[in-house]
Amino acid sequence: MNNKNRAEELANKRKSILEPGPNFPDAFKELDLLELAASELKKAQHALKESEEKYRMLFTNVPLGIIHFDSDKIISGFNENFAKLTDIPETKLIGTKLLDILDFHMVSAIENSLAGSIGHYEGEFQTKNSGMITPVRVNFAPIKLEDGKIVGGVGIFEDISERKQIERIFFHDILNTTGSMNSVLDLIEGESISDEERKDLFLVLSNLTKRIINEILTHRHLVSNEKTSIKPNITTISSLGLISKLFDAFIHSEQLGSKKIKIDSQSTDDEFESDETLIGRVLGNMIKNAVEASSEEAIILIKSFKDNGMISFSVANSSFIPEEIQSQLFTRTVSTKGAGRGLGIYSMKLLTEKYLGGTLSFYSDREKGTTFTVSYPVIYPFGKESA
Repeated sequence: MNNKNRAEELANKRKSILEPGPNFPDAFKELDLLELAASELKKAQHALKESEEKYRMLFTNVPLGIIHFDSDKIISGFNENFAKLTDIPETKLIGTKLLDILDFHMVSAIENSLAGSIGHYEGEFQTKNSGMITPVRVNFAPIKLEDGKIVGGVGIFEDISERKQIERIFFHDILNTTGSMNSVLDLIEGESISDEERKDLFLVLSNLTKRIINEILTHRHLVSNEKTSIKPNITTISSLGLISKLFDAFIHSEQLGSKKIKIDSQSTDDEFESDETLIGRVLGNMIKNAVEASSEEAIILIKSFKDNGMISFSVANSSFIPEEIQSQLFTRTVSTKGAGRGLGIYSMKLLTEKYLGGTLSFYSDREKGTTFTVSYPVIYPFGKESA
């Protein structure tokens, strides 16, 4: 019996028991019971509506793609995030077979869920509509009735693009650091340097070793965090001390050739709170890009300074970035050195703006060359326990 019929029955019963008759006094007792039943029914309806609303809000707003499908692998429900992931109009999804839109690598995971277990998939998902590729982590689970019969399943899709991108950034940056270490080792093994120079190089080598260890520890924390967020190791940093360490590493790099790196004489030494390892990766990429973009005998100028309450670092060189590249410079695969080689520039922006609360900008002019500038708050803005 539906709610409408139940309400009509209660109304008719109420009317009949209030008509004068031999049992009229007892009618009020029955009326009280009916009124109580109606009240309980109303509460149940309200609770059901509230539960449905909470489920709808969760289904709609959760930052994951969600689908329901029946035992024939036909889609019976989905949220907006799933539609965006598949790049298919929402009007075409209901009633569509899963295998017509999902990557064939997911087939076994779907079959596992319909067999009663949890199905897992992690890898690239390529849409059949546009060919767009997205790294995803997917879990498929069965939907069972009380008697144990499996009537379908649910799939939860997590876009792990950023996690994969940060992994690429890590390997990109640590290769840069190990490259510098290898150059220093070659110099130490040379016979043409003095004992004093060798001692200085061992100090540079020690700093590079510590830097690699810190980068590995930072990344280990990242990959063990299900939310893919970095928790920076916040310490007090000397701005001039930081660029001096990077300067020492780069002046011994084979990549430098006849190019020269200098620290601007107007640099100031200011203390601020941040993660030295992550900022070192940002500045290291800035210097490396400037070296690669510069012609032989060119000078790359590094500067630290305080501006508008922020601690800033700039790296300048005499090269010019063409206008057609400037507008796309911070996308994942655009580079001044050619398509697919822009990870260093993209990582500078991602680490600076998302995890360190800073800003990144650049200026490029045919006559004055190119300057990249990053700025960070004196006090780390996200709190020392999370990011």
